[in-house]
Amino acid sequence: MTALPDRPHRHDTTETLKAALARTSADARRYAQTGPKQYEDACHAIADQFLDELQARGELAP
Repeated sequence: MTALPDRPHRHDTTETLKAALARTSADARRYAQTGPKQYEDACHAIADQFLDELQARGELAP
């Protein structure tokens, strides 16, 4: 498996990232209640990428 670039979402708009983060977080909450655990973990990993990009843009507090 190849390594991801440092900022795979750098070309997405801030609004798109925030919407995707909201959807991914909702999915993670749903999987936390219903399972399977690996789906919840995957959602959290994706949400972390969105958060990292938003923080790099200065959209979130450090």
